[in-house]
Amino acid sequence: MGEKEMREMFEWAGLSTINDQHGYKMWLSGLEDSIDAELLDHFADAYSFENAEMYYDEFLFHLRIFKNIIKNNELPPRYW
Repeated sequence: MGEKEMREMFEWAGLSTINDQHGYKMWLSGLEDSIDAELLDHFADAYSFENAEMYYDEFLFHLRIFKNIIKNNELPPRYW
């Protein structure tokens, strides 16, 4: 995925301000290989980004935690 596709994915999820701040860093780090638009959409719904100043490491930390919660919180059918 290129920089343009990643920008579109962040805009679709409502995180265009985050992409404006850290888009180049995300593209360089290869973040788009480990996330998808659906994950970003759920992430934007769960987190509030009222603070305009956010470091890239802070954003990446929250995104990775959220991704692990989503991944590990799924119970198999008929678990109980």
